[in-house]
Amino acid sequence: MADLKPIALWAVPRSLSTAFERVFVERDDLEVLHEPFSAAYYYSEDRFSDRYADEAPKPGSSYEDVLAEVFKPRERRLFMKDMPYQAKGVMSPEFIRRFTNTFIIRDPKYVLSSLYKMWPDFTLEETGYEQIYWAFRYAEEAGEDPVVVDAMTFSEYPVGILTAYCERVNIPFRPEALSWEPGEVDEWKNWEEWHEAAQQSTGIERAERRDPELPEELWEAYEDCLPYYYALAAHTISPA
Repeated sequence: MADLKPIALWAVPRSLSTAFERVFVERDDLEVLHEPFSAAYYYSEDRFSDRYADEAPKPGSSYEDVLAEVFKPRERRLFMKDMPYQAKGVMSPEFIRRFTNTFIIRDPKYVLSSLYKMWPDFTLEETGYEQIYWAFRYAEEAGEDPVVVDAMTFSEYPVGILTAYCERVNIPFRPEALSWEPGEVDEWKNWEEWHEAAQQSTGIERAERRDPELPEELWEAYEDCLPYYYALAAHTISPA
């Protein structure tokens, strides 16, 4: 598959990106990598986060190791889902050019509310918005017209959004991939607690558009994330 670049789905946390990825896990014409750069960001010797500082570095988790895994020769085209902040150690215009770049975003009020429940001590970097903005800009500067998916629209019109998405990344749309049997997904085993709902699902479920009440301590983060969100939201695709 050397003639086709890997497809990268760059996400912010809690953006229904794992549900989006689940559709591609179901396909037999793609190989899926789930957040490979999380190992480098959180667990390697050159990690950027001290969230798991009490754990010894994991062998084989360096950014160099992850790059080797991502870009190794394959029989099938690669679909990789990750968050740009986790790829911080390698993120650059040159790195972005090695992918067909796509993005999934969600209004930060939903993201922050959900992230706060999982990690009350999340950092501003872990919200992911500034980093996804720069990844998008790098893709634009490389001459791409990047695909941007709005998470809520995807949950409401999965067939239409996926039809448009697949056309843009040059793969056939497979409607049969939108349903599956519930159960564990091997690709998610390192972050299972984040993906329980997705593992128990049988298809794409409509997300409720009900504004969560943000605690006062999240408002500063919300205001920081909002301009980056709006910058990408101006480019979201419509259902086909």
